[in-house]
Amino acid sequence: MKTFNLKFIFLAFGIVLFSSCTKLLYTSLDVLRPAKVAFAIDANNLLIVNNSVIQPSNYGHLTQLLNEKPKMASIPCDSLGIFCLSALNEDLDSKDFFSSIQFSPNSQNSRAEFFNHFGLTNDKINELCKTNHSNVILSLENIKVNDDLNEYFIPENGTFLASLEVKYETVWNIYYPNDFNPVKLNFKDTLYWESESYSRQKAMAAIPKRQDALIDGALEAGHKCANRFVPYWEKVDRYFFNSSNKLMKQGMDSVYVKNWKSAIEIWEKVYSTNKSTYIQAQAANNIAIAYEITGDIDKALDYATKSFYSFGELQIYNSSFLRLSDYLNELAQRKKEISILKKQLGE
Repeated sequence: MKTFNLKFIFLAFGIVLFSSCTKLLYTSLDVLRPAKVAFAIDANNLLIVNNSVIQPSNYGHLTQLLNEKPKMASIPCDSLGIFCLSALNEDLDSKDFFSSIQFSPNSQNSRAEFFNHFGLTNDKINELCKTNHSNVILSLENIKVNDDLNEYFIPENGTFLASLEVKYETVWNIYYPNDFNPVKLNFKDTLYWESESYSRQKAMAAIPKRQDALIDGALEAGHKCANRFVPYWEKVDRYFFNSSNKLMKQGMDSVYVKNWKSAIEIWEKVYSTNKSTYIQAQAANNIAIAYEITGDIDKALDYATKSFYSFGELQIYNSSFLRLSDYLNELAQRKKEISILKKQLGE
């Protein structure tokens, strides 16, 4: 399986804009997160298939207006599956995770039974793979939407509130030729709009048209699913202590030129020689981040733990202590994720 942009298992680093605030310097890191599923290592050629049935127009669309009984609306859902798959196809194609991606938008499902899901038959799986030169199929089996349009009056404000909530549920199967036990996945996504005004008409007018909202929801569901099927990059913030200590500042000078080895050596010297527990805590924090950037999560965890307990020993339970607590949890999670990523990337 080709990985291209995803070949950096641990993280890609770039100093964006450093800015100071109470002796803290921050930067954003690009961290690779695992997908929800691991494709077979040799599954290089993907076929995206629509196997869904169109949702009945009179199902799932509730309207509740002021002083009126709830009513079911009728809204066409003809192309929701195609919009969802088109967004998915576009995002997966941009990730260069597969050697090739083919997209078949027209539904393979001829049963026209929306509430019963019928997967692809064994013969159909092999036929599609052979025709499209694919060795894995990602199939949208069902896409269901429930949307609620509501209208309220808020007495204490004297205003009207309109809201539209669109909930999507998508069902997916991953098929392999000559292996007729598909991987089954189910995802839920929600979009929400709200408008408040002294005018009832203006409040409702600011809500998007119902059918436009359904299309937006289908596109959003497709985009979100791309990161569920293949690993994805996520930006995270990291904070260095910019202490007035001379050696600590020397370490920061190395950070600006990305000389992580030098920065670690300097801060480790500070940690082992400085008698101030507070300075040691700051140095350990910086060492942890530098080790994370160089890909050594175990050492990052070790020093983040030292920093956390040093602040605790000083009984400094401020924002730095809380941030370190969160950072420890993040590193522990990243350690688990790295083992998953190795499987997903065929390492």
